[in-house]
Amino acid sequence: MKATLEKLPARDVTLFEEAFTTEGVNRMCELTPPKKKKVSSLKIAGEFIAYASPESTYAVTKPLIEGAKKSILIGIYDFTAEYMKTLLLRAMGRGVKVSLMLDLDNRAGETELYEELAKHGCECVPAPSCASKNVQAFSSSHEKVIVIDNTWVLVQSGNWSDASIPLNEVDGGDPDNFTFGNRDTGVAVNSPKLAAFFTKVLRADMKIELDGAVPQSLEDLGEISLEAFGAKPVAPAPTLLKSRSFKLQKEIDVTPILSPDNYMSVIPGWLASATKSIDIGQQYIRTRQPGIQKLLGSIVEARKQNPDLLVRIVLGHPTKPKDVEDIKELSKFGLTLGENVRLISRKHFVHCHNKLIVVDGKSVLVSSQNWSDSAVLKNREAGLLIEFPKAAAYYREVFDVDWETGEKKIPKAGAPELFAPQSLATGRTIKLNWGDYAEV
Repeated sequence: MKATLEKLPARDVTLFEEAFTTEGVNRMCELTPPKKKKVSSLKIAGEFIAYASPESTYAVTKPLIEGAKKSILIGIYDFTAEYMKTLLLRAMGRGVKVSLMLDLDNRAGETELYEELAKHGCECVPAPSCASKNVQAFSSSHEKVIVIDNTWVLVQSGNWSDASIPLNEVDGGDPDNFTFGNRDTGVAVNSPKLAAFFTKVLRADMKIELDGAVPQSLEDLGEISLEAFGAKPVAPAPTLLKSRSFKLQKEIDVTPILSPDNYMSVIPGWLASATKSIDIGQQYIRTRQPGIQKLLGSIVEARKQNPDLLVRIVLGHPTKPKDVEDIKELSKFGLTLGENVRLISRKHFVHCHNKLIVVDGKSVLVSSQNWSDSAVLKNREAGLLIEFPKAAAYYREVFDVDWETGEKKIPKAGAPELFAPQSLATGRTIKLNWGDYAEV
Protein backbone atom coordinates (compact mmCIF):
# COMPACT_ATOMS: atom_id res chain seq x y z
CA MET A 1 0.00 0.00 0.00
CA LYS A 2 1.38 3.36 -0.99
CA ALA A 3 2.25 5.68 1.90
CA THR A 4 0.38 8.95 2.03
CA LEU A 5 1.26 12.33 3.44
CA GLU A 6 -1.16 12.67 6.35
CA LYS A 7 -1.45 15.69 8.58
CA LEU A 8 -1.23 15.18 12.33
CA PRO A 9 -4.65 15.29 14.05
CA ALA A 10 -5.51 18.68 15.53
CA ARG A 11 -5.37 17.38 19.11
CA ASP A 12 -1.85 16.00 18.64
CA VAL A 13 -0.73 19.23 16.99
CA THR A 14 -1.89 21.11 20.07
CA LEU A 15 -0.02 18.73 22.40
CA PHE A 16 3.16 19.02 20.35
CA GLU A 17 2.99 22.83 20.27
CA GLU A 18 2.35 22.96 24.01
CA ALA A 19 5.46 20.85 24.54
CA PHE A 20 7.51 23.60 22.87
CA THR A 21 6.77 25.73 25.93
CA THR A 22 5.97 23.38 28.79
CA GLU A 23 8.50 20.62 28.05
CA GLY A 24 6.40 18.47 30.41
CA VAL A 25 8.15 20.25 33.31
CA ASN A 26 7.29 23.45 35.15
CA ARG A 27 10.33 25.57 34.34
CA MET A 28 9.04 28.38 36.54
CA CYS A 29 9.83 26.46 39.74
CA GLU A 30 11.26 28.20 42.79
CA LEU A 31 15.04 28.14 42.46
CA THR A 32 17.84 27.77 44.98
CA PRO A 33 20.66 29.02 42.76
CA PRO A 34 24.30 28.41 43.71
CA LYS A 35 26.67 31.26 44.39
CA LYS A 36 27.75 32.85 41.13
CA LYS A 37 31.14 31.78 39.90
CA LYS A 38 33.92 34.25 39.27
CA VAL A 39 34.84 33.80 35.62
CA SER A 40 37.99 35.25 34.08
CA SER A 41 39.43 35.30 30.59
CA LEU A 42 42.03 32.65 29.83
CA LYS A 43 45.12 32.83 27.65
CA ILE A 44 44.98 29.73 25.46
CA ALA A 45 47.14 28.29 22.73
CA GLY A 46 46.84 24.91 21.05
CA GLU A 47 44.35 23.51 18.57
CA PHE A 48 40.84 24.81 17.89
CA ILE A 49 38.31 23.10 15.63
CA ALA A 50 35.37 25.21 14.46
CA TYR A 51 32.35 23.27 13.20
CA ALA A 52 28.68 23.58 12.30
CA SER A 53 25.58 21.47 11.88
CA PRO A 54 24.25 19.92 9.83
CA GLU A 55 27.42 19.35 7.84
CA SER A 56 30.35 18.85 10.24
CA THR A 57 29.38 18.41 13.93
CA TYR A 58 29.20 14.62 13.84
CA ALA A 59 32.34 14.37 11.70
CA VAL A 60 34.28 16.34 14.33
CA THR A 61 32.72 14.74 17.42
CA LYS A 62 32.99 11.08 16.45
CA PRO A 63 36.80 10.82 16.16
CA LEU A 64 37.30 12.80 19.38
CA ILE A 65 35.08 10.36 21.29
CA GLU A 66 36.67 7.38 19.55
CA GLY A 67 40.07 8.75 20.54
CA ALA A 68 39.21 9.05 24.23
CA LYS A 69 41.55 7.01 26.43
CA LYS A 70 40.53 7.80 30.00
CA SER A 71 37.40 9.89 30.46
CA ILE A 72 34.43 11.62 28.84
CA LEU A 73 32.42 14.11 30.91
CA ILE A 74 29.17 15.43 29.44
CA GLY A 75 26.71 18.10 30.53
CA ILE A 76 23.86 18.36 28.03
CA TYR A 77 20.20 19.28 27.83
CA ASP A 78 18.84 16.81 25.26
CA PHE A 79 20.34 13.43 24.47
CA THR A 80 18.16 11.33 22.16
CA ALA A 81 20.48 10.33 19.27
CA GLU A 82 20.95 6.57 19.48
CA TYR A 83 24.18 6.62 17.47
CA MET A 84 25.78 8.94 20.05
CA LYS A 85 24.79 6.46 22.77
CA THR A 86 26.53 3.74 20.73
CA LEU A 87 29.75 5.78 20.61
CA LEU A 88 29.69 6.11 24.41
CA LEU A 89 28.96 2.41 24.94
CA ARG A 90 31.94 1.55 22.75
CA ALA A 91 34.11 3.98 24.72
CA MET A 92 33.08 2.33 27.99
CA GLY A 93 33.79 -1.04 26.42
CA ARG A 94 37.43 -0.07 26.00
CA GLY A 95 37.71 1.17 29.59
CA VAL A 96 36.89 4.88 29.27
CA LYS A 97 35.04 6.37 32.24
CA VAL A 98 31.92 8.15 30.96
CA SER A 99 30.02 10.63 33.15
CA LEU A 100 26.75 12.21 32.04
CA MET A 101 24.66 14.99 33.57
CA LEU A 102 21.35 15.23 31.72
CA ASP A 103 18.26 17.42 32.11
CA LEU A 104 15.69 14.64 32.34
CA ASP A 105 12.39 16.22 31.40
CA ASN A 106 10.11 13.38 30.28
CA ARG A 107 11.26 13.37 26.67
CA ALA A 108 10.28 10.21 24.80
CA GLY A 109 13.21 7.84 24.53
CA GLU A 110 15.64 9.90 26.60
CA THR A 111 15.04 8.19 29.93
CA GLU A 112 15.55 4.73 28.38
CA LEU A 113 18.80 5.89 26.77
CA TYR A 114 19.96 7.31 30.11
CA GLU A 115 19.10 4.11 31.96
CA GLU A 116 20.87 1.92 29.39
CA LEU A 117 24.06 3.96 29.73
CA ALA A 118 23.82 3.70 33.53
CA LYS A 119 23.33 -0.07 33.31
CA HIS A 120 26.56 -0.38 31.33
CA GLY A 121 28.58 1.60 33.87
CA CYS A 122 28.10 5.24 32.92
CA GLU A 123 28.08 7.65 35.87
CA CYS A 124 24.65 9.18 35.25
CA VAL A 125 23.36 12.16 37.25
CA PRO A 126 20.14 14.11 36.64
CA ALA A 127 20.78 17.84 36.25
CA PRO A 128 19.77 20.11 39.18
CA SER A 129 17.11 21.93 37.17
CA CYS A 130 13.37 22.34 37.60
CA ALA A 131 13.12 18.77 36.29
CA SER A 132 14.94 17.43 39.34
CA LYS A 133 13.11 15.88 42.30
CA ASN A 134 16.02 16.78 44.59
CA VAL A 135 17.09 20.39 44.21
CA GLN A 136 16.27 23.08 41.66
CA ALA A 137 19.30 25.29 41.08
CA PHE A 138 18.48 26.29 37.49
CA SER A 139 15.32 26.61 35.42
CA SER A 140 16.96 24.37 32.81
CA SER A 141 20.40 22.82 32.59
CA HIS A 142 20.74 23.78 28.97
CA GLU A 143 24.53 23.69 28.47
CA LYS A 144 26.13 21.46 25.84
CA VAL A 145 29.67 20.75 27.06
CA ILE A 146 31.83 17.66 26.51
CA VAL A 147 35.26 17.23 28.17
CA ILE A 148 37.47 14.43 26.84
CA ASP A 149 40.56 13.11 28.67
CA ASN A 150 40.80 16.40 30.61
CA THR A 151 42.23 17.87 27.42
CA TRP A 152 39.62 18.45 24.71
CA VAL A 153 36.53 20.60 25.38
CA LEU A 154 33.56 20.82 23.02
CA VAL A 155 31.19 23.75 23.58
CA GLN A 156 28.23 24.14 21.25
CA SER A 157 24.67 25.26 20.62
CA GLY A 158 23.47 21.83 19.55
CA ASN A 159 22.07 18.98 21.59
CA TRP A 160 22.80 15.34 20.92
CA SER A 161 19.57 14.95 18.97
CA ASP A 162 19.18 13.57 15.45
CA ALA A 163 18.66 17.08 14.06
CA SER A 164 21.41 18.93 15.97
CA ILE A 165 24.14 16.34 15.37
CA PRO A 166 22.86 14.72 12.17
CA LEU A 167 24.64 11.62 10.95
CA ASN A 168 26.87 13.19 8.28
CA GLU A 169 30.13 11.24 8.57
CA VAL A 170 31.80 13.17 5.75
CA ASP A 171 33.17 16.44 7.09
CA GLY A 172 31.30 19.14 5.19
CA GLY A 173 28.58 16.70 4.21
CA ASP A 174 28.14 14.54 1.13
CA PRO A 175 25.57 16.34 -1.08
CA ASP A 176 24.60 13.01 -2.67
CA ASN A 177 24.03 11.32 0.69
CA PHE A 178 23.10 14.15 3.00
CA THR A 179 21.32 13.98 6.35
CA PHE A 180 19.34 17.17 6.95
CA GLY A 181 19.34 18.89 10.31
CA ASN A 182 19.34 22.09 12.31
CA ARG A 183 21.73 24.96 11.94
CA ASP A 184 23.99 24.78 14.98
CA THR A 185 27.60 25.76 15.70
CA GLY A 186 30.31 24.51 18.03
CA VAL A 187 33.98 24.64 18.86
CA ALA A 188 36.43 22.02 20.11
CA VAL A 189 39.48 23.28 21.99
CA ASN A 190 42.57 21.30 22.98
CA SER A 191 43.37 22.96 26.30
CA PRO A 192 43.92 21.27 29.68
CA LYS A 193 43.38 24.69 31.27
CA LEU A 194 39.94 25.10 29.70
CA ALA A 195 39.11 21.44 30.33
CA ALA A 196 39.86 21.92 34.03
CA PHE A 197 37.56 24.96 34.17
CA PHE A 198 34.57 23.19 32.61
CA THR A 199 35.20 20.01 34.58
CA LYS A 200 34.96 22.08 37.75
CA VAL A 201 31.69 23.67 36.57
CA LEU A 202 30.07 20.37 35.58
CA ARG A 203 31.25 18.53 38.68
CA ALA A 204 29.98 21.30 40.94
CA ASP A 205 26.53 21.10 39.32
CA MET A 206 26.52 17.32 39.64
CA LYS A 207 27.39 17.69 43.33
CA ILE A 208 24.38 19.98 43.84
CA GLU A 209 22.15 17.17 42.61
CA LEU A 210 23.97 14.39 44.43
CA ASP A 211 23.87 16.30 47.72
CA GLY A 212 20.08 16.61 47.44
CA ALA A 213 18.16 14.92 50.23
CA VAL A 214 15.70 12.88 48.12
CA PRO A 215 16.92 10.12 45.78
CA GLN A 216 15.43 10.70 42.35
CA SER A 217 13.39 7.87 40.90
CA LEU A 218 13.38 7.71 37.14
CA GLU A 219 10.05 5.93 37.34
CA ASP A 220 8.52 9.17 38.64
CA LEU A 221 9.47 11.04 35.51
CA GLY A 222 6.88 9.49 33.25
CA GLU A 223 7.21 10.18 29.56
CA ILE A 224 5.73 12.45 26.96
CA SER A 225 5.51 10.34 23.83
CA LEU A 226 5.03 12.83 21.04
CA GLU A 227 5.79 12.04 17.45
CA ALA A 228 5.39 14.64 14.76
CA PHE A 229 7.01 15.17 11.41
CA GLY A 230 7.67 18.33 9.43
CA ALA A 231 8.35 18.95 5.77
CA LYS A 232 11.80 17.69 4.83
CA PRO A 233 14.24 20.26 3.38
CA VAL A 234 14.53 19.86 -0.36
CA ALA A 235 18.30 20.28 -0.78
CA PRO A 236 21.49 20.93 1.21
CA ALA A 237 22.51 24.57 1.47
CA PRO A 238 24.31 25.83 -1.66
CA THR A 239 27.53 26.13 0.32
CA LEU A 240 28.52 23.36 2.75
CA LEU A 241 31.48 24.18 4.97
CA LYS A 242 33.94 21.68 6.36
CA SER A 243 35.14 22.13 9.91
CA ARG A 244 38.23 24.30 10.20
CA SER A 245 41.24 23.63 12.44
CA PHE A 246 43.55 26.29 13.83
CA LYS A 247 46.86 25.38 15.47
CA LEU A 248 47.90 28.36 17.54
CA GLN A 249 51.48 29.11 18.43
CA LYS A 250 50.51 32.38 20.10
CA GLU A 251 48.03 32.63 22.97
CA ILE A 252 44.63 34.20 22.38
CA ASP A 253 41.97 35.46 24.81
CA VAL A 254 39.11 33.06 25.48
CA THR A 255 36.40 33.87 28.03
CA PRO A 256 34.00 31.20 29.31
CA ILE A 257 30.48 32.65 29.23
CA LEU A 258 28.16 31.07 31.78
CA SER A 259 24.57 31.63 32.74
CA PRO A 260 23.60 32.79 35.23
CA ASP A 261 27.13 33.84 36.18
CA ASN A 262 28.57 36.29 33.66
CA TYR A 263 26.55 36.40 30.42
CA MET A 264 24.83 39.66 31.30
CA SER A 265 27.99 41.24 32.72
CA VAL A 266 30.03 40.56 29.57
CA ILE A 267 27.86 40.32 26.46
CA PRO A 268 25.98 43.68 26.57
CA GLY A 269 29.27 45.60 26.68
CA TRP A 270 30.76 43.42 23.95
CA LEU A 271 27.80 44.13 21.67
CA ALA A 272 27.97 47.85 22.43
CA SER A 273 31.66 47.85 21.42
CA ALA A 274 30.86 46.87 17.82
CA THR A 275 32.00 49.38 15.20
CA LYS A 276 31.47 47.55 11.90
CA SER A 277 29.11 44.60 12.18
CA ILE A 278 27.04 42.34 14.42
CA ASP A 279 25.85 38.97 13.10
CA ILE A 280 23.44 36.92 15.23
CA GLY A 281 22.00 33.46 14.67
CA GLN A 282 19.26 32.65 17.20
CA GLN A 283 16.36 30.27 17.64
CA TYR A 284 14.21 33.19 18.82
CA ILE A 285 14.52 36.59 20.49
CA ARG A 286 12.15 37.34 23.37
CA THR A 287 11.96 41.01 22.51
CA ARG A 288 9.69 41.99 25.39
CA GLN A 289 11.71 40.46 28.23
CA PRO A 290 13.86 42.88 30.32
CA GLY A 291 17.18 41.06 30.02
CA ILE A 292 16.83 40.71 26.27
CA GLN A 293 15.83 44.35 25.97
CA LYS A 294 19.17 45.18 27.60
CA LEU A 295 20.98 43.16 24.95
CA LEU A 296 19.01 44.79 22.16
CA GLY A 297 19.64 48.17 23.77
CA SER A 298 23.38 47.49 23.47
CA ILE A 299 22.93 47.04 19.72
CA VAL A 300 20.98 50.31 19.58
CA GLU A 301 23.82 52.05 21.44
CA ALA A 302 26.43 50.63 19.07
CA ARG A 303 24.45 51.91 16.08
CA LYS A 304 24.20 55.38 17.61
CA GLN A 305 27.96 55.52 17.89
CA ASN A 306 28.46 53.97 14.44
CA PRO A 307 25.54 54.80 12.10
CA ASP A 308 26.88 52.52 9.36
CA LEU A 309 27.03 49.48 11.66
CA LEU A 310 25.74 46.41 9.80
CA VAL A 311 23.35 44.33 11.94
CA ARG A 312 22.11 41.00 10.58
CA ILE A 313 19.99 38.48 12.48
CA VAL A 314 18.84 35.02 11.35
CA LEU A 315 16.04 33.44 13.41
CA GLY A 316 14.17 30.17 13.48
CA HIS A 317 10.69 30.07 12.03
CA PRO A 318 7.96 31.05 14.49
CA THR A 319 6.12 28.12 16.06
CA LYS A 320 3.50 30.09 17.98
CA PRO A 321 1.84 33.53 17.80
CA LYS A 322 4.13 35.16 20.35
CA ASP A 323 7.13 34.28 18.15
CA VAL A 324 5.59 36.37 15.38
CA GLU A 325 4.90 39.22 17.81
CA ASP A 326 8.50 39.15 19.06
CA ILE A 327 9.84 39.33 15.52
CA LYS A 328 7.63 42.32 14.77
CA GLU A 329 8.71 44.02 18.02
CA LEU A 330 12.31 44.08 16.77
CA SER A 331 11.32 47.06 14.63
CA LYS A 332 11.16 49.11 17.85
CA PHE A 333 14.90 48.61 18.10
CA GLY A 334 15.44 49.68 14.49
CA LEU A 335 15.72 46.11 13.20
CA THR A 336 13.49 45.48 10.22
CA LEU A 337 12.51 42.24 8.50
CA GLY A 338 14.45 41.66 5.33
CA GLU A 339 17.05 44.38 5.89
CA ASN A 340 18.23 43.30 9.37
CA VAL A 341 16.23 40.18 10.18
CA ARG A 342 15.63 37.02 8.19
CA LEU A 343 14.27 33.55 8.92
CA ILE A 344 16.29 30.39 8.32
CA SER A 345 15.59 28.78 4.95
CA ARG A 346 13.27 25.81 5.32
CA LYS A 347 14.47 24.63 1.91
CA HIS A 348 17.85 23.80 3.41
CA PHE A 349 17.47 23.42 7.20
CA VAL A 350 15.10 21.70 9.59
CA HIS A 351 15.34 24.54 12.13
CA CYS A 352 17.60 27.36 13.34
CA HIS A 353 18.85 26.13 16.71
CA ASN A 354 21.91 28.36 16.61
CA LYS A 355 23.06 30.75 19.37
CA LEU A 356 25.92 32.44 17.51
CA ILE A 357 27.18 36.04 17.66
CA VAL A 358 30.05 37.48 15.60
CA VAL A 359 31.18 41.07 16.29
CA ASP A 360 33.20 43.06 13.74
CA GLY A 361 34.30 39.82 12.10
CA LYS A 362 37.00 39.59 14.79
CA SER A 363 35.47 37.95 17.85
CA VAL A 364 32.81 35.27 18.21
CA LEU A 365 30.52 33.80 20.87
CA VAL A 366 29.73 30.11 20.44
CA SER A 367 27.27 29.16 23.15
CA SER A 368 24.05 27.51 24.32
CA GLN A 369 22.20 30.68 25.35
CA ASN A 370 18.96 31.49 23.56
CA TRP A 371 17.86 35.10 23.81
CA SER A 372 15.33 34.68 26.60
CA ASP A 373 15.52 35.89 30.18
CA SER A 374 15.53 32.30 31.41
CA ALA A 375 18.57 31.49 29.27
CA VAL A 376 20.66 34.48 30.28
CA LEU A 377 19.54 34.76 33.93
CA LYS A 378 18.18 31.46 35.30
CA ASN A 379 19.50 28.49 33.34
CA ARG A 380 22.83 26.77 33.46
CA GLU A 381 24.29 27.65 30.07
CA ALA A 382 27.81 27.67 28.68
CA GLY A 383 29.73 29.28 25.87
CA LEU A 384 33.07 30.64 24.77
CA LEU A 385 33.84 34.20 23.70
CA ILE A 386 36.85 33.83 21.41
CA GLU A 387 39.00 36.81 20.43
CA PHE A 388 40.44 35.33 17.26
CA PRO A 389 39.69 36.83 13.82
CA LYS A 390 40.42 33.63 11.87
CA ALA A 391 37.88 31.68 13.92
CA ALA A 392 35.39 34.54 13.69
CA ALA A 393 35.80 34.51 9.90
CA TYR A 394 34.80 30.83 9.76
CA TYR A 395 31.61 31.39 11.74
CA ARG A 396 30.80 34.43 9.65
CA GLU A 397 31.04 32.26 6.54
CA VAL A 398 28.53 29.90 8.14
CA PHE A 399 26.28 32.84 8.98
CA ASP A 400 26.57 34.28 5.47
CA VAL A 401 25.07 31.07 4.05
CA ASP A 402 22.09 31.40 6.39
CA TRP A 403 21.69 35.09 5.63
CA GLU A 404 21.89 34.76 1.85
CA THR A 405 19.40 31.88 1.79
CA GLY A 406 17.20 33.32 4.55
CA GLU A 407 13.51 34.13 4.10
CA LYS A 408 12.42 37.75 4.28
CA LYS A 409 8.75 37.30 5.13
CA ILE A 410 6.96 35.86 8.15
CA PRO A 411 4.70 32.98 7.11
CA LYS A 412 0.98 33.58 7.60
CA ALA A 413 0.57 30.59 9.91
CA GLY A 414 2.99 30.76 12.82
CA ALA A 415 3.23 27.04 13.65
CA PRO A 416 4.93 24.60 11.29
CA GLU A 417 2.72 22.18 9.38
CA LEU A 418 2.94 18.87 11.20
CA PHE A 419 2.39 15.38 9.79
CA ALA A 420 1.53 11.99 11.22
CA PRO A 421 4.24 9.29 11.73
CA GLN A 422 3.14 7.25 8.72
CA SER A 423 4.08 10.21 6.53
CA LEU A 424 7.76 9.41 7.11
CA ALA A 425 7.47 6.56 4.61
CA THR A 426 6.76 9.05 1.82
CA GLY A 427 10.31 10.38 2.02
CA ARG A 428 8.92 13.92 2.14
CA THR A 429 8.97 14.44 5.91
CA ILE A 430 11.52 14.40 8.72
CA LYS A 431 11.02 13.62 12.40
CA LEU A 432 10.99 16.64 14.71
CA ASN A 433 12.48 16.48 18.19
CA TRP A 434 10.46 18.84 20.40
CA GLY A 435 13.49 19.39 22.62
CA ASP A 436 15.04 21.36 19.74
CA TYR A 437 12.08 23.75 19.74
CA ALA A 438 11.26 24.04 23.46
CA GLU A 439 11.47 27.48 24.96
CA VAL A 440 14.22 27.70 27.58
